[in-house]
Amino acid sequence: MAARLTTVERRGAGRAAAEEHGWQSTALLRPGLAVHILDLSPGGARLSSMARLKPGGRAELHLTGAARRVIAGRISRCRVIRLMPLCYEGAIVFDVRLDA
Repeated sequence: MAARLTTVERRGAGRAAAEEHGWQSTALLRPGLAVHILDLSPGGARLSSMARLKPGGRAELHLTGAARRVIAGRISRCRVIRLMPLCYEGAIVFDVRLDA
């Protein structure tokens, strides 16, 4: 009999594209870095950037869409996802929930 793998969902909230929440897929991560939002949840966002994100560092994500919103948080991780051209993937955990 074959072993069966069970995947346990650890996330507190589902992730979706920024557009599904009414935001543009590009944003500004202060202090002064353009990022692409890969996915977004009420508790944080997964981002791609041409510059390294510093894990543990504080940042503000400036969202635009039908409205504008600035949400503060902490960079939780960063890794290289492409070498040519160099591109990083990281995540920010929001200080307060981003509710729709």
